This record gives sequence, C-alpha cells and structure tokens, in this order.
Amino acid sequence: MVIGEKLWEGKGKGGASFIKEIDMSGVTSMYSWTAQMKGMGKAKGVDCNLNVTGMSMTPPKGIAWSKDLGMMMTMTGDMGTLKGASVMKMVMGKNPTSVGLWTFMTMSEKLGWLNDTIAVVTFEAMDPMWMELNIAIWEWK
Repeated sequence: MVIGEKLWEGKGKGGASFIKEIDMSGVTSMYSWTAQMKGMGKAKGVDCNLNVTGMSMTPPKGIAWSKDLGMMMTMTGDMGTLKGASVMKMVMGKNPTSVGLWTFMTMSEKLGWLNDTIAVVTFEAMDPMWMELNIAIWEWK
C-alpha cells in the first residue's frame, strides 16, 4: 500500500450519539461529528467543513468498526459526499485511535478529482469519549 500526499487535516467535535442495540457481541451505536478541514497538496485551498454520521459496533474489548456517511462543504460553496469504513483500536488508559478508507462523490467540477480518489483517514481522539478529535486525510495511491 502506498500512501500519497496529505489532502486535509483538521480538528473535529463529537456530536450526538445514540445506542441502537446491545447484545453479546457489544454495543451498536449511531453517532455524528463535524470538523473544519484545511486543504493541502492536491486539495490546497480547498478548506471545508465535514459533517459525518456513522454506525459503530464496539465489543467489550479490542477492535471496534464503523461505517461513515458524510458531506463536505467548501468555503467557496462546492459540495461532495463521502462514504467509508473504519476500525478503532481501544487500549486501556489511552485515548482511542482509528483508521479508515473513504471514497467520495461530487458533481463539482472543481472537486471532480475526488470521484477517483480513495483516502486513508486517521483519527485521534483527544479524550476517551471522542468529544474532540484530530483528523488527517491522505490520498491512497
């Protein structure tokens, strides 16, 4: 796997979360978060806001997974959507981290290059409850 240039980095804030199910395999929940992203590399000058909703399955211990759906809105009014999946590592006494793969879809000519982009997304929680997070989005070549 070859990771290309960094496309965006930013800080996010966790929003509402809802427990959907609890069973022997863990807790299924729905959550939302928003982030302000600064564009760089191929996305230089494409600063945007991300709004993401996801569904996660968190087992009692170990590795959790999630599916994300989101929308990005640039400061110049261009819009795109994203879809992806992530895995989260939980270690006792440390804030969680997560990594995922996203794809994009847009009708914007300015953002058209995103339609052929797969991104590696890294998340670092600044607290155990994901109320604040750092996010970086890298092109996957």
